[in-house]
Amino acid sequence: MQLTITNCNNIDSGKIEITNNKLNIKFGINGTGKSTIARAIKYAIDSPQLLNELIPFKHRNSEIQVIPEITISEEIKSVLIFNEEYLNQFLFKEDELISNSYEIFINTPEYKSSTEQIEQVLSEIKKIFSENEDLNKIISDFENLSKSFATTQTGLSKSSALYKGLKEGNKIQHIPESLKGYSKLIKDKNCVNWLDWQNKGEQFLEISDDCPYCTSPTTENKETIKSVSTFYDKNVIKNFTVIIEALKNLGEYFSENANLTLQTITEKQTGLDESEMNYIVVIKQQIDDLLLKLKALKEISSVSFNENEKVEEKLKNLKINIEVFDRFKAEKTTSIIQSLNNSLDTVLEKVGLLQGEINKQKRLVKILIEKHRKSINSFLTNAGYKYTVEIVNDNLNNYKLLLRHIESDSIINGGKQHLSFGEKNAFSLVLFMYEALYKKPDLIVLDDPISSFDKSKKYAIIDMLFGKKNGQLRTKSVLMLTHDLDPIIDTVKVLKEFNNLCDANFLTTKNGILTETKIKKQNLLSFAQICKNVLKSDFHDIIKLIYLRRHFEIIDDLGNEYEILSNLFHKRKREECKDQRKEIGNDLMSESDFNSGINKIIELIPSFNYVTFLAKLEDIKTLKNLYNSAENSYSKLNIFRLIYNEKFSGVPNILRKFINETFHIENELICQLDPNEYDLIPDFILEECDKFILE
Repeated sequence: MQLTITNCNNIDSGKIEITNNKLNIKFGINGTGKSTIARAIKYAIDSPQLLNELIPFKHRNSEIQVIPEITISEEIKSVLIFNEEYLNQFLFKEDELISNSYEIFINTPEYKSSTEQIEQVLSEIKKIFSENEDLNKIISDFENLSKSFATTQTGLSKSSALYKGLKEGNKIQHIPESLKGYSKLIKDKNCVNWLDWQNKGEQFLEISDDCPYCTSPTTENKETIKSVSTFYDKNVIKNFTVIIEALKNLGEYFSENANLTLQTITEKQTGLDESEMNYIVVIKQQIDDLLLKLKALKEISSVSFNENEKVEEKLKNLKINIEVFDRFKAEKTTSIIQSLNNSLDTVLEKVGLLQGEINKQKRLVKILIEKHRKSINSFLTNAGYKYTVEIVNDNLNNYKLLLRHIESDSIINGGKQHLSFGEKNAFSLVLFMYEALYKKPDLIVLDDPISSFDKSKKYAIIDMLFGKKNGQLRTKSVLMLTHDLDPIIDTVKVLKEFNNLCDANFLTTKNGILTETKIKKQNLLSFAQICKNVLKSDFHDIIKLIYLRRHFEIIDDLGNEYEILSNLFHKRKREECKDQRKEIGNDLMSESDFNSGINKIIELIPSFNYVTFLAKLEDIKTLKNLYNSAENSYSKLNIFRLIYNEKFSGVPNILRKFINETFHIENELICQLDPNEYDLIPDFILEECDKFILE
């Protein structure tokens, strides 16, 4: 697929190619626009309105209106990006590493298929709940009723709403003689609101003998009015009326005897005696036991069965014996229980199939857990991290990915506090990989994922993501943007397991134009190979001499020819040529050594003449012309160094440091891109060089 990007940050226009089902590595120096590409892709697919955030700064206060755009030649519906933003927002939970371990590690297509088979067998039980609309309400009402019947080890709790409402008798049914005038209000369904209203007005009786509501005289009735709030606590009445209403609504589920007994108890004028409290405790126990059975049946699923559990025995234990629940031996309750028991009988007829599917699923979960645990721990070992992970199941589908240090048996809580930045980065990459496997995006983007790691960890990560044996993203469409050459050396040149798996390109942005150049195996060379290629080229002879001197350096051949070139680039006259191999004070080159060195150089560069080339190096005009006509940026930098070789007068420290390091950095790499073919020099460095040349 082809991505065309325009007017996004420092990129005015450009195109890149992405090969489907391959690892596409785009290598570029900092400032190329790699992160801009990643953001533009994400915005274009997920939030097109955010593309305006990428308007180039040079156009933000300009009259010229530009619109950031990115077009993709193929339809991409989803993208997942690993970048600094992902790393920063990735929260390690207090007691686990990731929040949705079940979805990522367990809920595979195979697991889903197994679950569907089990759910199909259990559907007869589910059907009862879906067809009986009242059943869910009954469960809810029973739960609320159970809470109001709070009990202790010694019986009915004195703090329960039912006890408080009945400890002095039913005050709604039995109103004191002095308050009979309020009967209609007390027995009304809005009694609680009235008590609240009455209580708020009572405080004004102390101000005047007149009613605060109608200004009628209240002298004779003042004490009666005050006694309402004394006798009736609105909170107690509120909770008690809810209980009485619930008992009435659930009356058809209680036996006739239970209904009559409860009615007698709840309508008493006096408080509860011990036998009545014991009767309520039995009701409470039967409600709780029945609720356990009903909820277990309602929520039954593949995760209801523990490993090695006998399914037939479990299902039989879920059957409800109405004789045990004598307080609920009503026609409606009996009918519901019978239908649930019948559904269990239907399932029991297929118990062999069900047991087989459950066993198969449990084995699958074991395999999945062991596979992921082994994969992650193998990576951690290979990368040199002293941690291991475990995947455990607390209950139902509550799977957790837990972290442990190899020197301790304890689980690490608060991994965010214990892990270093690099460790968090590595774990985030692992979890990102599993998230990508779970979400299955059309395109995966890795924005500079491994440049901060050392070489061993880089390889461990590349192997985990794309290796032939372990690579989880090996055949996915992946775009990796990086300023690190190591993954390209590994995947393109060194490791055969990546043959035909990886496409690598070099990105560069010059004057706002983004281009890419293919990187193949033959483009990754040792510096010795690069030096030899330059000597065979038609480059200017001064450039060839620079590479020739470096060639002698890297092969550690510091003979006569190297000494001559060293003297030449230090701009010493013939008679001043020194031999660094001798002691200071007696370090001038002998005539024979000088002539020997000259002859060897002429064998490689026939036009070489020490005096002639020294004159060219001392002529700033010649060097400037050579700088301006140089074939590439790298050659320009080397010429620039010759111009300012002495004290770098007026050259900023950062520029001086870059030139010196670039001049020698290739010696640290076994393989590198030929700087004569791939423009590795940042624009700002060349701009500084150009400025000094012009001055």
